Amino acid sequence: MSPARRPRLLLVLLVPLLLFVQSCSSIPTVGPVGTQTVGAGGSNGTEGVRITPAGPEDGASPQDIIEGFINAGAGTSEDYSVAREYLAGNLSDSWSATDRVLVYGGEQPQIVPLPEENTYQIRMGLAFSVDADGIRTAAEPGRIETLTVRLTDTGDGWRIADVPNGIMLSQVNFNLVFTSHNLYFYSSTYEYWVPDTRWFVQRSGMATAIVKALLKGPAPYLQGAVTSAFPSGTTLARDAVPQANGVATVDLSADVLENATDLNRQQMAMQLQRNLKLNNINSVEMTANQRPVDLGSESSQLIQPEDGQTVPATQVAVLDGDVVFYENEQPRSIEGFSAAGFGPQDPAVSRGLDAFAFLDGARSTLLVGAPNQPVREAGRGEAFTAPGIDPHGWAWTAGTVPGGSEVIAAPTDGAGSTRITAEWLAGHTVTSLRISREGARALLVTRTGETTRIYLAGVVRSSDGVPSALTEPVLLRSDDPVTAAKWAGEDTYVALNDSGARSTPLVLSTGWRQEEGEDGLSTLTGISGFSVGNGINQLFVVASDPACRSEDGGEDSVGMCTMVEPPAGWASTTLVYDPSFSG
Repeated sequence: MSPARRPRLLLVLLVPLLLFVQSCSSIPTVGPVGTQTVGAGGSNGTEGVRITPAGPEDGASPQDIIEGFINAGAGTSEDYSVAREYLAGNLSDSWSATDRVLVYGGEQPQIVPLPEENTYQIRMGLAFSVDADGIRTAAEPGRIETLTVRLTDTGDGWRIADVPNGIMLSQVNFNLVFTSHNLYFYSSTYEYWVPDTRWFVQRSGMATAIVKALLKGPAPYLQGAVTSAFPSGTTLARDAVPQANGVATVDLSADVLENATDLNRQQMAMQLQRNLKLNNINSVEMTANQRPVDLGSESSQLIQPEDGQTVPATQVAVLDGDVVFYENEQPRSIEGFSAAGFGPQDPAVSRGLDAFAFLDGARSTLLVGAPNQPVREAGRGEAFTAPGIDPHGWAWTAGTVPGGSEVIAAPTDGAGSTRITAEWLAGHTVTSLRISREGARALLVTRTGETTRIYLAGVVRSSDGVPSALTEPVLLRSDDPVTAAKWAGEDTYVALNDSGARSTPLVLSTGWRQEEGEDGLSTLTGISGFSVGNGINQLFVVASDPACRSEDGGEDSVGMCTMVEPPAGWASTTLVYDPSFSG
């Protein structure tokens, strides 16, 4: 749609004061070791809510035993000792509760008898699963998970003789028993910390669980996109991370350090320090077979990675057929740069506010430029998504091709563009693509038929930051008609749930979403775009909701815009289009 034909829209800043207070636990706070709070970014390292389930009752039927076993999965004490009471013979010792967690939503699992003697099937509507490494994967809509269970009469009552490893939890119990914590790995250039959200049981020994997960390496979708200071196969010399007087001691096997340089050891120590930001840990000591590790003199090559990257308050937007800066409800021209004559749409700006990208009026050409430099064509395609610029200066977009979509990236300070390898996009139409603020992850919204999905993929780069591929992604969500998603922090993003006539911005997390009613902000009609800066208190939407009227009732006036029945505060601004923070 060309600027001249666009409807008169208001760019409004949503200030969800009450909702922001409710939702603040999803936005991590980052500070010195010992100050991080519970939430997606960290854990307090202590026991969570303790659930004490009931053991088997005398005379219980096979169905009662299976139901009791399911409920006992919420009792984590003494290595799930109550759940083991439902198991027969050697199975009570060999069964592994932590292999995977199946989380069901809505109705309780059904227990259905099978033709085989003493054999039953458990059927549940799966919401998501968590594997043995704490990696959460959303389930496709309508997914039914089935497990086969065989029972035996032990003489003391029915017990389970065969059942797959793992536990089953309701969403309510999962939120009580588990907590999320971000592991951190180095970006490919060592300039940034990259979060990798994991889920752990809330109990003592949290530091041990975190270090073990860290040493095993990044989640599959981040492999090839991030770097660990610890080589593959690194293990603890003893199966614990003891703590005393706020000091956590990480004792590694000595062979890991045999060929390690001072720089390697310093990077290991730095990564441990970053990952053990727990309320009960003030510092970390690294040892090898209980002997302190000599880190040597600080290497000149040691880089202190950036943590919790933020974006500038200045946005770019389209006003009167040109790209402008926008801040404090005021547009201003960009000195030495103009996109007039290209019919610009969906502008993007670099973190340094010194490089720009945008689409032409047909959404078929990606253009890039900089102050006092000519605008140049960086790529051609069809139905390009709104571009973004990553921290390495690459402009990203996705376009449709026969049989799916392709992703291209173009340097804002060079020529040409690169087609990014992403074979898994076959059959998917990408409607939104955003690179994370440290540049190692891609947040994508895709459409296949009537189904929309939100994916998180790793960005594979060379050591100098040149992108080449997107890894096989993890599915974050697939149960809302989402059209776009944009980062609001290191592990928080806002997705636009477009159910037709009305749209709702959803505040979500790469680890999990908040409870219904806390993540849905004001529902509006006619949302055509949005932008989000550092958290949801910097959420802007472009909307033409009839319930949002200017204070004096004038159609074109620029004043305070309030909701007829306001769920939150609104402040109106000048008529601009396609707002975007950097990234």
